[in-house]
Amino acid sequence: MVTTTKSSWMKLAAVLVPVLLSVPLVLGFFGSVHPAFDAFAHFRMHLAGLMIITALPALFMGLWREGLMAIVLAVMALSTVLAPTPSPASAGTSRVAEPSGRPEYKLLQLNLRFDNVEQTDVIRLIAQQAPDVITLQEVSDSWRPKFAAIEARYPYNIYCPSTKRIGGVAILSRRPFALGTTPQCIGNALAGMARIDFGGRSALIAALHLEWPWPFTQAENVEELRPYFERLQGPMIVAGDFNAVPWSQTVRQITEASKTRSVDGLRPSWLVNGTLAKAARWIGMPLDHILVSDRISGMRVETLRPVGSDHLPLLLRFAVDGADEDGHDLQTVMLTDQPITSVP
Repeated sequence: MVTTTKSSWMKLAAVLVPVLLSVPLVLGFFGSVHPAFDAFAHFRMHLAGLMIITALPALFMGLWREGLMAIVLAVMALSTVLAPTPSPASAGTSRVAEPSGRPEYKLLQLNLRFDNVEQTDVIRLIAQQAPDVITLQEVSDSWRPKFAAIEARYPYNIYCPSTKRIGGVAILSRRPFALGTTPQCIGNALAGMARIDFGGRSALIAALHLEWPWPFTQAENVEELRPYFERLQGPMIVAGDFNAVPWSQTVRQITEASKTRSVDGLRPSWLVNGTLAKAARWIGMPLDHILVSDRISGMRVETLRPVGSDHLPLLLRFAVDGADEDGHDLQTVMLTDQPITSVP
């Protein structure tokens, strides 16, 4: 009798655990309804993996229908992660990774981590890669002396300070700012924007650092950024720590507002413990993104070695197209009529 009761409870648990995991998994597909559901979407890959593992005991106990249904649901969810739907801006576009025949430039994206004790490794990485533009997050007070030391190589810069102890965002550039434009900070170091001259062709570079998903203020961040992106024209690169996965409503809304698409080849770049950063590209979460407009071509992106942060550096190689199909240069807009929040 005891054995029968124990077996019944084990069978119930084998069915109930995958069912419970399926609730947040399914809710994550309704991120457009409420930010809370979008928060569940960030763990879609992990929830689906757990569902598959926890459904296996049901198969061993002869509960084939229940176990297979859970596994099929989990695999379907994983398919949306491994093969994400292209953003609307990329529809009909086939220019990614095509050789453009134009000068190639490099952009380095990195969340520094405000309390990183391996600051010298970051500076060494910059010296090795020699990027034309650098987008940074968590630029705390302890980082400013380090970057002051390389301002001779990167004389064009904008630092957006934050009231939070983790610091703000920054853009460092070897290339000059486009004539007649003004770099700009948005919100409490939510974003920094600068239109940069790449050999006569300008492109807007934006460095973003969004808050965490619901119940934090990530959804509010998106609404604050939306009017800025909707007014911008011309080639654009948006790079930063979005604290959001590629299949989330957050990233979808940013790409739609900015008329950009995510660069192919990005891998997971964040793991909660910086000492495990080497494993981030395999078991971490893809929270760092680089979005490009349809006038940025020849893109190639790679994930670089860890440099003490809990985020991995991303390096983008790209070219800038300077004219539309009629051969006329397109107008660029930098929101010069908007107030500059803070540019030290």
